[in-house]
Amino acid sequence: MDVENNQVSENALNPDENAVRGGVAVDDNPQNTEEARAFAQQQAALEAQRISLEEQDKKLLDALDEVLEKRSQRERKRPQTKGERLTAGIANKGVGIVSLGLILIFLGIVMIVTLFSKEPDYFLPLKLSPIAAILVGIEILFNQMIARGKLKINIPSIIISGVLTVGCCVACVLMNSSYKQDTIEYNSRTIAAEIYDRTYKELRNCADIKSVEAIVDLNPEGTAITKGLDALSAGDKIVINIEFGGGYIDPRAFASDCKKIIEGYRIMGINITDFHFYNETAFNTYSLDVIGKYVQDYSETKLTEMVNHIYIEDFSFIEDLPDLADEESEDTSSSE
Repeated sequence: MDVENNQVSENALNPDENAVRGGVAVDDNPQNTEEARAFAQQQAALEAQRISLEEQDKKLLDALDEVLEKRSQRERKRPQTKGERLTAGIANKGVGIVSLGLILIFLGIVMIVTLFSKEPDYFLPLKLSPIAAILVGIEILFNQMIARGKLKINIPSIIISGVLTVGCCVACVLMNSSYKQDTIEYNSRTIAAEIYDRTYKELRNCADIKSVEAIVDLNPEGTAITKGLDALSAGDKIVINIEFGGGYIDPRAFASDCKKIIEGYRIMGINITDFHFYNETAFNTYSLDVIGKYVQDYSETKLTEMVNHIYIEDFSFIEDLPDLADEESEDTSSSE
């Protein structure tokens, strides 16, 4: 009994110790206890709300997965259309197959048009060659869209396309050079034939003409198309070599016939760049070079001054000159 009274008295004397029980502080204030309970209830409500939201999100995701699964199943069951199969096949084969086919068609059409044209332009494939790069670029963009980022390039097809394009351009350049040279030769022969025909008809009564040679040198920059005598352009050169028959008593008579020929070509409207006149007999040799169109306007007297004249008394003497030279050399060697 005394012990209990002592304990009660100690408790009364130490009221702060009553607040500590089992090492935990206990707040006997009723207001503090209610706030703690309200806070605990609030936390519990928030936790329950979070759990509820997570469950709702899970249900939505499960529903979305189910919808996607059903959709994929329907797509697997639905047969692909022809366009879808073609698109998938192009994407699987990679970039280059389609452009290679289009480039072959394009080059074939261009070459057919070029070869069968009346005046072919062999530089046309070279001018249109960038279209090949455009076709490859379009195919790359198309495959990029249908493959959704998984781009596959068919390297052999790209290499073949490049080789075909470059090879076609090189071949066309070579063909253009050959065609141009053939056109120049054809035009030259045509113009030379026209000059010869007109010379025979118009000048046969002007002088005793032994032979006529027309040398045509056309401007390489202006011979891409076929042309004749009436379509000469700047830079075209025509040289006429005329040999007279018979004999002339003096250079003036020779120059007179040369003047007639020059005037005859002027009347015919043929622009001759250079004339070369020549006459050789047993006693006289005459030659006259009329260079340039302005020199062709010289008078007969001026042309006479330009005539080169060689007078030979005995023509047979010229034939014996080699033998005479050999004899002189033998005499010289024997005397030594």
